[in-house]
Amino acid sequence: MKTLTLSLLAVFGLATAIPAMAFSRVSDIGEGIIPDEARTSIREILRTAARHVLTFRKQTPLSDEQKAALSKILAEHREEIRAQIKKGRDARHAMETAVKENGSTKAAAEKIGDAARDRALLMARIGAQVRPLLTPEQQKYIADAHGEIDTLVDGALAAALR
Repeated sequence: MKTLTLSLLAVFGLATAIPAMAFSRVSDIGEGIIPDEARTSIREILRTAARHVLTFRKQTPLSDEQKAALSKILAEHREEIRAQIKKGRDARHAMETAVKENGSTKAAAEKIGDAARDRALLMARIGAQVRPLLTPEQQKYIADAHGEIDTLVDGALAAALR
């Protein structure tokens, strides 16, 4: 059960978690650089994403058959997920190095873009396998969670650009 929960966290939280890993503490995000309103928005996005991931199981429990099927799907993609996490981390480190050494930030940025594209494609492939296993109620929960997070991200971007 613990493995399933952690695997779901990896799948559903991957898009949110990778950018957050570049920062030390959530409260330090953009301190002195990003306006306080935007910093608050970013913290709220991370909290909301974590809340949805952690409460999904409680609010829309999975049947034993769903758990078994999800475990199988995640096991099939485990190495791809690990590779994607490593690719994202390596791309961020390449950008940090390029900035520090006044190197080619364009090439480093392209690596970040490639990692983001590959992450989105992987999540879409996994989602296409998982979605049919879920009940309409579970699918609605995930859609609502994505909608709430999208709204928060749009608000954070608007606040950062003021």
